[in-house]
Amino acid sequence: MSYVKIIPLGGIREFGLNSMAIETRSGSIVVDAGIMFPKYNPTGIDQIIPDFSYIVENQEAFEGIVLTHGHEDHIGALPYLLKDAPIPVYSHPFTLELVKRKLREYDMNGNIDLIAVQPGQKITLAGMDIEFIEVLHSTIGCYSLSISTPQGRIVHSGDFRKTPEEYRRQGDPVRLFLCESTNAELDPRCSDEAVVVSCIDSIIRRTTGAVIVSTFSSHVKRIQLLYDLAVKNGRKVAIIGRSMSQIVDIATDLGFMDLDPRDLVKPEEINATDRGKVMIICTGTQGEVYSVLSLIARGWHKFKVRSGDSVIISARIIPGNEIAISRCVDQLIDFGARVYYPDVASVHATGHATHEEILESIRQLNPKIIMPIHGELRHMKALSDMVAGELNLDPEIIFARPGQIWTLTGEGMQITGEAPHGKCFVDGELTGDIKDVVLRDRRHISEGGLVIVFVVIDAGGSEVVLGPDIMCKGVVPASMEQDIMEEIRRIASATLKLFLGKEMDIQVVQNRIREALGAGLKARLGKKPMIIPIIMEM
Repeated sequence: MSYVKIIPLGGIREFGLNSMAIETRSGSIVVDAGIMFPKYNPTGIDQIIPDFSYIVENQEAFEGIVLTHGHEDHIGALPYLLKDAPIPVYSHPFTLELVKRKLREYDMNGNIDLIAVQPGQKITLAGMDIEFIEVLHSTIGCYSLSISTPQGRIVHSGDFRKTPEEYRRQGDPVRLFLCESTNAELDPRCSDEAVVVSCIDSIIRRTTGAVIVSTFSSHVKRIQLLYDLAVKNGRKVAIIGRSMSQIVDIATDLGFMDLDPRDLVKPEEINATDRGKVMIICTGTQGEVYSVLSLIARGWHKFKVRSGDSVIISARIIPGNEIAISRCVDQLIDFGARVYYPDVASVHATGHATHEEILESIRQLNPKIIMPIHGELRHMKALSDMVAGELNLDPEIIFARPGQIWTLTGEGMQITGEAPHGKCFVDGELTGDIKDVVLRDRRHISEGGLVIVFVVIDAGGSEVVLGPDIMCKGVVPASMEQDIMEEIRRIASATLKLFLGKEMDIQVVQNRIREALGAGLKARLGKKPMIIPIIMEM
């Protein structure tokens, strides 16, 4: 009996980590391999990637990795997957150029087959015919996938803004629609690019100082639009930020951007240029700590904002980044700049489908089954409610979880198992080896500080030779530290006396000291630091 298995490894009930395996009896493919950035970073984690062990362990069955587009939440984890499972990669030429640069950083360039696929092209992988349908999104080279399988047609929406014409021309019935749900909860307030152009143009015209615009590095069309507006208003353009400079270079080389070098200013020349004649286009839309906009906001960049300047954040605020962005906005205002962002001005048009476009896609495809993807559970549920309330259709709605194996047969779609799944943490050079206990310890230290108790006892365990010596870090202010250290020393000494002169198990004594100090410090301070007793015999 034929079947198709759908195995989301990430990208559902969450933003980021987009990755999905699709299997038939003939083989398997992977759709996307994205990362997630941690919402809070007290534990030093740089990035989060999906657990790819299922793909790695079964890599002989995987015939290709298909990338819908070049955003980090869809391609960022690719190097970590490819180093263990060198599977051929298929996507738009622009996306593959981004991948090449990424692989070069990991010394993997040239070791992986990268196969360019043009819009409208069809390929066959794992017994499935895959058509690449070009869709409008906030970067270029974006695809929706129409997949002919032994169990009927499956459509993967990718990230899209408008219903593609190809949906209206789909001949075969659609069994399953994997539909992004990003905007399903709230219809975006501003979705017209013409309104954005008019608003930004107006801001540029009335700004007497410099104009600083932060947008997503991958938003090639938005960068071109900003460049055009700057030139129209007699301003030179400076492009700052490593990722943005790389993408502009790629897009220009491939003919997707048209920038006249005479209208560009090098970053080091900005301060020598008339402020009223310059626009800076930079990274930092999400308040990332070391992004260009964040450095400018903190006064750490060579370019300083001041009264008369305008700062435009032309991007959607990704859930979880609100605090960082608010801090950045406040700092810029404190320097005297006027700051415009989506909550106060029409400076961004969403790259994701509005309610009407989601509904139109579903009307055109008329799928038997819908699996919402690319959203948290509330977004997925909102898509379901929207379908139920506004369409005269009755598709089955499936709320999947990462790792679930959903098998599509002639009888329908059911859970038939669970694949290894989860989140792997990237911490500097360490990948996937950072266990929960490590993060728990880091959180513990960040919240309560660290106490180290050092004691030396004689080999017979009859007396204390040295200590207890105490070291505290991050526990209390310096004015209280001596008092707290004396209390720690008293509790540790009292606990040690219970064991002196007896047969002593060092591990037991350390645990008792840890428990006694934890209880005492919790009662005194209202928090429990990480406590490390060190007992040596001599």
